[in-house]
Parts: sequence; C-alpha cells; structure tokens
Amino acid sequence: MPKQYLTDSANYMDMACHVFALSGDPAQQEDVNNRYAQLGNLLTSDLLGVPPVTANNNIAPGLRVVTNNEIRQCLRGAAVPPSRSLRLLCREFGLVPTPGTRIKLWGHFEPGQRLPEHMYVTTADGMIYDTVPGAPIRRDTNNNGQNPPSWISGLLDPGVIFSIEVAAFAPQTQAVVNRPGNQWANI
Repeated sequence: MPKQYLTDSANYMDMACHVFALSGDPAQQEDVNNRYAQLGNLLTSDLLGVPPVTANNNIAPGLRVVTNNEIRQCLRGAAVPPSRSLRLLCREFGLVPTPGTRIKLWGHFEPGQRLPEHMYVTTADGMIYDTVPGAPIRRDTNNNGQNPPSWISGLLDPGVIFSIEVAAFAPQTQAVVNRPGNQWANI
C-alpha cells in the first residue's frame, strides 16, 4: 500500500505530532501542547541549572496528573531513558501501558533528548499514523516503527526510536485510525 493521507484533515493541519499521538483532539491541541511543553521543561530543568521540583506527591506545576516525585524519579541517574519519558507521557495523557496489545505509541529521540522530537502511533493490524504541522494526517504500512509517514524519506535508525504498548489510543486518535478506506487517498 502506498502512503496515504486523510482527505478531510483540515481540523488537523495545525496539530503537532505529539498532540495527534497523545490526544488526537483538535479542540484540545493547545492544552495538550502546553502540558507536553511543560513536561519537557520540568524534565530539562536540571540541564538549565534550575532547581528540580520539590520532593512531594503534589501534581507538578502545569500538569494534571504527573507528580513532582514522578518527575524526580524520571530524572534519577545520569540519563533519562526514553522508556521513562514515554511512561510519563502515558500517565499524563491517560494512556495505559499494556504489554502484548501491539498498539504502540512511538517516540523518535535523538541522543540526550528527554522528550521525543517526533511521535506517532502503530496499530495491531500493521499500520503507522502520524502528522506534522501544516500537513494532513498520514498512514502507511508499518515497518517496525522506522517509517513514520510524514518523515521525509528513508527509515529512522532503530537506535533512535522507542515505543510503549498501550491498551488503547486516545479516543480521538482512535477515531482517525478507524476512518474507512474511502476517506484516505494516495499521496
């Protein structure tokens, strides 16, 4: 199957990849983007010389679910593994890590990045979906998570992509995944 795009993507054209992967809801994109950015700020504060969040179980500033202690736990050690970042994202955005589902949330992390530079999803039936601002939502046949369809060309190096299996996507992301074939056109 060639790459395809969602023909009625107008509501998604301003959506960042992480907003699609974590929420898929055009009406919530500002909130999702703000929380994603704030989580990134909290996870990089030590690199900027800013004191870490206070050690307690209060919800971290600017977030809705993740606590200060969860941020501190993620930052323990010399590096922040992508698996910890993906777990925090799942927690903050209500996705439930569930091994064995083959439904995956993916992140492209270059060395040293604490949140993904690109996010996308893959389904149990072998499809991969993503978007970037200014482009429609796209899909393709999944190639081990290495070929997000909005990527320019080629495959991502397996050393920079990480995934976590989840019970289900966010409802609005799932709604896009469930769109019938006649709503997709070849690129």
